[in-house]
Amino acid sequence: MKALWTVPVLALGVASAPHAATTIYGTANANTFVLNQDAGTSMGIDGSLSHFGFRGDSDIDSSISAVFDARFYADIVEGEFNSAAGVPQALRGHAGLEGDFGTIRIFGGPTPLTKTQNYLNLMDEDPINFSLILGDGILTPGATLPTGAKYKGYNSGINFTSADLGNGLSFDGAVLPAQNPNGETGISLAATMAQQAFSVSGAFEVNGGNTNTQVFRLVGEYYLNEITVGGLLQFAGNGDQDLNGTSFVGFAELPLDITRWQNRLRLTGGYSAQENDAETIEETQLMFAGMHEIRFSNQVSAYNFAEVFLPEESEGNTTRFGTGLRVRF
Repeated sequence: MKALWTVPVLALGVASAPHAATTIYGTANANTFVLNQDAGTSMGIDGSLSHFGFRGDSDIDSSISAVFDARFYADIVEGEFNSAAGVPQALRGHAGLEGDFGTIRIFGGPTPLTKTQNYLNLMDEDPINFSLILGDGILTPGATLPTGAKYKGYNSGINFTSADLGNGLSFDGAVLPAQNPNGETGISLAATMAQQAFSVSGAFEVNGGNTNTQVFRLVGEYYLNEITVGGLLQFAGNGDQDLNGTSFVGFAELPLDITRWQNRLRLTGGYSAQENDAETIEETQLMFAGMHEIRFSNQVSAYNFAEVFLPEESEGNTTRFGTGLRVRF
């Protein structure tokens, strides 16, 4: 549990420094959905994307600032924190130093590789679940692959994010220490090239969430007037099971002129395949998803979503669609 409290304690220490600028922020996000699986159809309400947090900075001198961010997730429908052993968790946060060199921080939250999932999202933390097509969709009992898709998940470590190194190139890297004596220390690395017409990232992670695993990801998007198109290619492996997986996700985002408010639509299609050297696992999946946002203002959005996950070798088809409201402050 000590690791869970590292970021909040450091954050409070920075916040108490003289002349520190602190901002309280958050999002209330809830949706109602219909879920259809082989076992039947059900309806539910999800408020787990809601969160609140504290962030700020305090100047050390003219070129270096101490910074912090501590975010807590609270389900506004269930009225409870996402927690471990009943203790609220800072699932995303950091405390560190920022300057012309970039930012070095002690962090808890998504790894550099996991953060590249934002290419797939229309909104920050939208409700579409990409983990199935990135490896969680394996139906063989006991077979696991790292997905790099646990965007809200907790990883502790030491992280360095560079400033612009020139021509839009930046670097993001983290050391992920083992959380127990039998764990394996990991690394997560990402490099991004951002230009006016395109953005592309390459990332690699080893032992970030599972022992003896690795993930490589290449993802990017191209801006064509008001339309954005892109794709993600991912290779994942589990050395303990001699298991390998390949995933591809393509996406397109476009504006919709159907109301007086700004409308955006993102369409996504994906394919994945997993197999092991013993040929006892050979599975393929398809996924199709759509995410639509009506942005009334920068703070208030209504949204609609739909996703279909189709394993090709066995049962396990999943369809989910719904509508929601997001209010930020």
